[in-house]
Amino acid sequence: MKNILIPTSITPELAEETGWHIGDGSMNFYNNKGYKKGIYQLRGHIEDDKEHYIIRIKPIFKLLYGININLREMPSTRVFGFQIWNDELVRFKEKLGLPLGKKFDVVIPETFLTNNELRIAVIRGIFDTDGCVYLEKKNNKLYPRMQIVTISEKLAVQLLNIFNSLGLRTTMHKEKSNRGGNRMQAYLVSIRGTEMFHKFMEIIKPANPKHIKKYNFYKNL
Repeated sequence: MKNILIPTSITPELAEETGWHIGDGSMNFYNNKGYKKGIYQLRGHIEDDKEHYIIRIKPIFKLLYGININLREMPSTRVFGFQIWNDELVRFKEKLGLPLGKKFDVVIPETFLTNNELRIAVIRGIFDTDGCVYLEKKNNKLYPRMQIVTISEKLAVQLLNIFNSLGLRTTMHKEKSNRGGNRMQAYLVSIRGTEMFHKFMEIIKPANPKHIKKYNFYKNL
């Protein structure tokens, strides 16, 4: 088990890192020879998210927790990321308000909703790990749509309210998702249109290179 630092203050970096967990993280305690051991995992797409993990996630994780995470490819599941066996880390995140196991009812913890800087940082983290930018053909032009899909209705409502409070026109609707091979209720939070795309990038400032590249492509059409 690695020794880690535990953050003593609520910072934008911690908010963004918490957003990563809400998007792509998982954690739990497992029995091992009579003892419960905590494991924390964060994994993204093996190709699309690799650069983000290397240039953004690894240094911020080192800043917050004093750990040099060991990033690796997992070809069998087409993911890239890391896992850490560490009771302290899991307990800290659980104390923040993040759930063990499945994230059916995951929400942004209240501590990250106290001001706009923290709200924006945690949303950046969620979008960079679990959000998508779509450029759809419409009237012979490309029409942008930013979207986050979640199985947590509570999280979807939070995102809807926060985006709208920031002046980003946002909608939410339900659909069935095939996540994990099982059809379940999912909630789609969407922001559409050129004006909102520019405003979204200006306010949220996504840091995942795949989002930045798609925005620059669209902007330079």
